[in-house]
Amino acid sequence: MRLQNIRFPEADICREEELYFHRNGEWVDFNGYFNLFYIEKRKKYTNQESLTLHLELNGCQAIRLMLDENIIQEKMLTGGKETLDLEFPYPETEKGVFWFSVKKIGAGKETESENVKNAETESAENAAAKTIKDTKKNIGFDISNHIKGWYEGTCRNEKQVRIAAVVCTFKREPYVPRNLKSILQFLERPENASLKLCYWLVDNGRTLSEHEEISRLAARYPETVRIIPNRNVGGAGGFTRGMIEAIEEKERLGLTHVQLMDDDAVMDPELFVRAYGFLGMRKDEWEDITLGGSLWREDFLYIQQAAGEWFEEFVVKNDFPLADLRDFHTCTDKYMCEAVHKNTPYSGWWCCCMSLNLVRPDNLPIPLFLHHDDIEFGIRNQKAGIVFLNGFGVWHKGFELTFTGVNTYYDVRNTLITTALIEKERSQTEILKWIWKRITVDIIEFRYGEMRLAYQAFYDFCRGPEWLSKTDAEKLNNWLREQVAMKPIENLKEELGEEDYRRIKQYAEDYRDSYEVKTVNEYFGPARKAANLVKKATFNGWLLPADKKIIALSPVESPFQAFRKKKVVLFEPFSGKAVLAKKDWKQMWLACGLYRDAWRLMKKHKSAAEKYRNEIQKFTCMDAWKQYLEIEKGTKK
Repeated sequence: MRLQNIRFPEADICREEELYFHRNGEWVDFNGYFNLFYIEKRKKYTNQESLTLHLELNGCQAIRLMLDENIIQEKMLTGGKETLDLEFPYPETEKGVFWFSVKKIGAGKETESENVKNAETESAENAAAKTIKDTKKNIGFDISNHIKGWYEGTCRNEKQVRIAAVVCTFKREPYVPRNLKSILQFLERPENASLKLCYWLVDNGRTLSEHEEISRLAARYPETVRIIPNRNVGGAGGFTRGMIEAIEEKERLGLTHVQLMDDDAVMDPELFVRAYGFLGMRKDEWEDITLGGSLWREDFLYIQQAAGEWFEEFVVKNDFPLADLRDFHTCTDKYMCEAVHKNTPYSGWWCCCMSLNLVRPDNLPIPLFLHHDDIEFGIRNQKAGIVFLNGFGVWHKGFELTFTGVNTYYDVRNTLITTALIEKERSQTEILKWIWKRITVDIIEFRYGEMRLAYQAFYDFCRGPEWLSKTDAEKLNNWLREQVAMKPIENLKEELGEEDYRRIKQYAEDYRDSYEVKTVNEYFGPARKAANLVKKATFNGWLLPADKKIIALSPVESPFQAFRKKKVVLFEPFSGKAVLAKKDWKQMWLACGLYRDAWRLMKKHKSAAEKYRNEIQKFTCMDAWKQYLEIEKGTKK
């Protein structure tokens, strides 16, 4: 069984060469993150008995098989075309990573000599040719022309696997065709013929059928592609609709797993090779193990944002955040290699493959619209186990690049629900302090809309699960968006005045152009939230005379930079949206009222939390969801 292919950079997926291999003098080391073979996870969760490296080579002089940084075997080659099947000592190896290295790739030597020749010619034509050649070299085309291969393994009792990949989307037509075309081209290759994959698009916006290219592809590949119109009840509703379809089609299509995926993420279809290879060898005691997806950044392709998270003290936590996957030693860190992590993680639904023995009519997500549906469901089913494989994941934009906006409501309400379900030991005092803190963070940055939404979320939580299940989620979401709308920064020109507008806009552009990994690390570092005693005691300068100079703040920068300011432009560096926020004493008095009202609401919090714990099964079953999605008899839309 093929377990993972040898991967190379691709222009439309990932160009970062060092994620795949490292140039080491005359050698090319295939010890990049995507080409490592991790041992401990396979040993614990699968019945794999052997490991063979199959290679088709041309122009290679020698090859080494490696375990961690140790040479297992070195073999001289002919330098011509040849096919190799090399055995790794898998049965007697318990931990570490396998990889291989090849010596002197002919195309690489030619490229180097040609580059020297081009460098001696100063004509514009040759300079342009050199630029193109260097671009190709940077994405590894020279090497991929001379090496092709994969890792394969054997096991006595291979299991049948068929995955239904569910993509939830809402009017994201610019994003959907990219991955759709990529996966269809991938499935058409002869070597992937055995991957019986379903690719379902749950259309919350009910607009995909009007898109010419998407409709054409769905009609051309009816056994693979399915468009499923759905009520817009958020990501939770879209993913659950996909789960319901998978449950109902389980027997007819022979489905074993459902895989949830974001619509705006970039994927390498290779992830399905790795999913099928791993799940096809899983041990009986890990029959229902979840295959969790890693999250890599779309702006810095080599940065791993997360690979397994957990929820604690109102916060999502990550043991190994912002890992630089270009570095071999990072990729072979204990956290990356070990089969079981110290903390029990869940997987975000940007990419997550789950057994249909877990996804059942009596075990569906809670209807949370956005945020925390994956947390709650993952933790509820954590006993089945979870594993994270290299190369099984997606690239996605950073979550810190936009203001929380409407997500403030969902973050607060759903955090309270999650806390009630899995951290019932949290005291009333802890809950109240957390609510007050959310209000305070918004008031010091003049984000009055978010401040009101934070309180509204607490209020709605206290209404209990019955209210949650009966509310019109789409109507509520539309109302929430009206409270925190941002506009293009150009709309602030008249409000700011010519001079301030020009200065602020230039700052926003410079900030966007200089955005780097260091900035991301600073956002997630403790210093961003730190403030001295004066700032804390004066509500970030609210109680002091105001500095009239207008400054600009991005979501990444500390809100305490608004100290003593009267006006602040809150801008999103990549969306181009902004809002002019002003110091408003009426809003401060409103905040004081919200502190008081939140304190009074605590009387209802305890009973609401108990109802969520006692009644959750009423809202996570098939009948409840069909009613919620309006797909009962005669009402399917």
